[in-house]
Amino acid sequence: MECSRQVQVVDGEQQVVSCHLKLAGLDEIQQRRSANYKPNIWQYDFLQSLPTIYNGVEYKLRAENLKENVKDMFVEAKDQLAKLELIDIIRKLGLGDLFAEETHKALQTVVSSMKNNKNGEEEELYMTALRFKLLRLHGYDVSQGMKSNHYL
Repeated sequence: MECSRQVQVVDGEQQVVSCHLKLAGLDEIQQRRSANYKPNIWQYDFLQSLPTIYNGVEYKLRAENLKENVKDMFVEAKDQLAKLELIDIIRKLGLGDLFAEETHKALQTVVSSMKNNKNGEEEELYMTALRFKLLRLHGYDVSQGMKSNHYL
């Protein structure tokens, strides 16, 4: 390891202006070790060929019924905070792609109500932060302003 310093004298005192270190081993290209892992036996086709009890008609009907129930929850959610929380929960469960259309419609109503609500009502910080996060996650151009009516 080599060190080169540049020293400057100010008012009779020496001050280090810059110091450059050069390590001897950095100029060489190091050979990485290989772990020699064996290929994974769990290929996609193999996983799809495994039998499951959830391929039955009753499970497909139940899944469709549950999807309809969630779509009804979007319709029933009249409060803006309830809509935002529902969107957030669905996203956290990893089901956002199944309900992308409903999420988009709900966020459109949130944006339109924000544009129409210019009277500057005081809102909870939780609702403001949740709205900001969800609008940003779904590609809306939202500013970082603190006032809720200055988002868009």
